[in-house]
Amino acid sequence: MSSHYDLHTLATYAAQIEIGDLPADVLSVAKACLLYGLAVGTGARRAAVCRLAIAANSGHGDENGATRLFDGRCVDPGEAVFANAVMMSARVQGDAHACGHVGGMVIPAALATAEYTHASGARLLAAIVAGYEVALRIGRDHAADLSIRGLRTSPCYGVFGAAAAAARTRGLTSTQMTSALALAANCAGGLREFVDAGTEESPFQSGFAARNGMHVSNLAAVDVVAAPSSLHGKAGFFNAYGNGGADYGARLVTQLGEQHEFTNVTFREYPANQFFRGIIRGMATLGQQAGHVEPRSIKLHMHPFEANFIGARYAGPYTSATQTVVSAPFCAALAWVTGTATFDALRRFDDDRVLRLIPRVELIAEVSCARYEPRVEVELANGETLSWAEDAGAGSYRLTWDAATRMTYQLFDEVDVPKSLAQRLIEQAGAVDKLVDVMPLTSAVCAATLSS
Repeated sequence: MSSHYDLHTLATYAAQIEIGDLPADVLSVAKACLLYGLAVGTGARRAAVCRLAIAANSGHGDENGATRLFDGRCVDPGEAVFANAVMMSARVQGDAHACGHVGGMVIPAALATAEYTHASGARLLAAIVAGYEVALRIGRDHAADLSIRGLRTSPCYGVFGAAAAAARTRGLTSTQMTSALALAANCAGGLREFVDAGTEESPFQSGFAARNGMHVSNLAAVDVVAAPSSLHGKAGFFNAYGNGGADYGARLVTQLGEQHEFTNVTFREYPANQFFRGIIRGMATLGQQAGHVEPRSIKLHMHPFEANFIGARYAGPYTSATQTVVSAPFCAALAWVTGTATFDALRRFDDDRVLRLIPRVELIAEVSCARYEPRVEVELANGETLSWAEDAGAGSYRLTWDAATRMTYQLFDEVDVPKSLAQRLIEQAGAVDKLVDVMPLTSAVCAATLSS
């Protein structure tokens, strides 16, 4: 059984990581995570939840604070990190891992802390690596049991990542980092009930996690001490949020610093449930092949975990994007009709061309389908049958610098941001380790979010 001392080992790594310790390919992935996260945030510049996050925290400006990326205003760092996390999570398109989408919390916490502490771009990048690695290592063997309990992985592990990122940016000691992570265990939360209810609190869950992560780093900085057994103790996080008796920490520090869990994150081509990326692409392909011939029936074969995931079978009525982005029938029908699935289209609930196809969609839990490898079969009105199967492989969705660059252009184009501003952000993210401070990076994001 793992001991609570593993938390200190993980914390020591997070407190001491330097970008000079990272191989070039790993450093490139870290930059890709930063670029992609900020591009996804820019892609949410029209999202109503961003305006709501500001309206609920419309305090006075703070010249010694941090930039709220949505409107470029310098505000209290806690307010900035909350709003920026909401923005980066609003599209449901952040980077993906089996235990959540933690970039939407790690990056805002690191960036806001770097700004108000005047940290360098190199320290920001080291903090991002620390945050991702901490969050994903804590979650990778625990996520399935946490999800079964109705909890959402992203904010539950994201708060650890945000705490590690903020603490590393501040330059806290290993002992202080241990307390920051132990305190973060007390802040983990976020329910999945919003999916069944059709409400839209998920971006705010990211805001809570990012802000709480920053706040516990502030507490640790003044030497608040928390239980070092907060992960593995009898009443610790793993037992309270999982299946008592399981050794969730067996791999917590395995090959720490040698194998980087965050290099396994993937990007999302569409702002929908990551399990549907093949469904959307397959339906778009078959829709093109069919021309103007209508489908008589649509069969979606998916791995049982994906087919039975919360909300996947929902077939309407649709009144919120929470319902559409997790609905396989809606995403499949939308892709057939439009050839893609955009942020705006997933928020149109009255398109008759889409709605009339949904009753023809059958979602099948198929044990022969591997994860992320669905099959699609469409019988057309003329009797012809079309089929498509995902064969790209998981590696084709890995978040690389090239993928992040391509997605930046795609996202900016979708929300009408000039290509020149996409190029500006790409250049700043690519050279982040050379920046004396992070202001050129934040300025590049604000130029994009505020462009007319």
